[in-house]
Amino acid sequence: MSKDQKITTLKNGLRVATDEMKEVETVSVGVFVNTGSRNETPEINGISHFLEHMAFKGTKTRSARQIAEEFEGIGGRINAYTSKDKTVYYVKVLKQHAEFAVEFLADILQNSTFDTVELEKERGVILQEIAMTNDTPDDIIFDYFQETAYSKQALGRSILGPVKNIKKFGRDHFVDYIAKQYNYSNITLVAAGAIKEKDLVKYAEKYFVSLGTAKIKPLEEAKYLGGDFRKEKKLEQINLVIGFKGLSALHKDNYTSQILAMILGGGMSSRLFQEVRESRGLAYSIYAFNSTYLDSGIFGIYAGTTPEKTNELLTTTCKEILKICEKITDKELQRVRTQYEASLLMSKESTNSRSQRLGSDILSFNRAIPDKEILDKVCAVKKSDVTKLAEKIFIGSKPTFAAIGKVKEVISYDKLLGSLR
Repeated sequence: MSKDQKITTLKNGLRVATDEMKEVETVSVGVFVNTGSRNETPEINGISHFLEHMAFKGTKTRSARQIAEEFEGIGGRINAYTSKDKTVYYVKVLKQHAEFAVEFLADILQNSTFDTVELEKERGVILQEIAMTNDTPDDIIFDYFQETAYSKQALGRSILGPVKNIKKFGRDHFVDYIAKQYNYSNITLVAAGAIKEKDLVKYAEKYFVSLGTAKIKPLEEAKYLGGDFRKEKKLEQINLVIGFKGLSALHKDNYTSQILAMILGGGMSSRLFQEVRESRGLAYSIYAFNSTYLDSGIFGIYAGTTPEKTNELLTTTCKEILKICEKITDKELQRVRTQYEASLLMSKESTNSRSQRLGSDILSFNRAIPDKEILDKVCAVKKSDVTKLAEKIFIGSKPTFAAIGKVKEVISYDKLLGSLR
């Protein structure tokens, strides 16, 4: 944690974190709630995301229109998002409006009315969002992929939830969910920018006064399963994801896994981009990703290509996977180290980036992770560490395969497995 970062736990259990930036004129304030779609049962799947939408639709003292007008009136920005394991509400304002930002966030979390008229409007919006996602193959493929990798588990379910749930949610569902998941010990208030620790603490103590104290139900343990999913659909492209059991965010080799993803498919100079797109022209988009959770992880590769090139793309990708299990170069490792350092330094110039990182660190690790600690761990990774981990991930786990499009002629799952053995 840097000297500008301070974390305070209030008497009620609420954590308050500040990252002061003396040279800026703005402040980004966020409320990080340690709850997401992983905390939902099948019966209420989608409620975390729906609740995030409803937070901006009126409180006891503000209508939805007033919320929009108040923020536009001070030149501020408001937004929110829901993931598998967290829900985040955040704003950015000029420094003189910092107290207003905290008061507003406390208001929407503690005093939302879930007005029936607004609820029905937003229900329609979310149903449209689900329809749009279903019609966007490079979006929906990741839902299919996740559901296949973690079948019949909370981690495998969609963040948006099924249509039948969205149609049934009423005010009582939201009130009950807030009572169970939104409490002092489950929330962190974070601010980065032109704000002092003592002021943020003072605002938090003043406005966050009526959250719950219920004990949070433990998460369902994640179990990576792997498997094969194919959806035949009349599309010009086949969108596909191939994945493997990865590492958790707490695993000692997590940074090694991130380096592996960057070398394999983390940019224009990565192996997959160069071989699949530049050398062979098999795809417009191809990349690797490393998704981590506190108790699990998944390493994946996404690509979109035409049906006639799909099998060649898969064969080429499997060959590159096997090659990286054998050797990486000093040049590749140094490139990744430089990318890490550049990314960290660039993100330090943004109040929003700093607040998002600080909030996520606290939810995941209960502390702020210093830049130096990250860079030291990245620089400590050796070439042999990367190749050993690659072999463990790619050869040692059952793949997950998901594809949507004209998939009838796509290589069989058994043959795909054989290419990796």
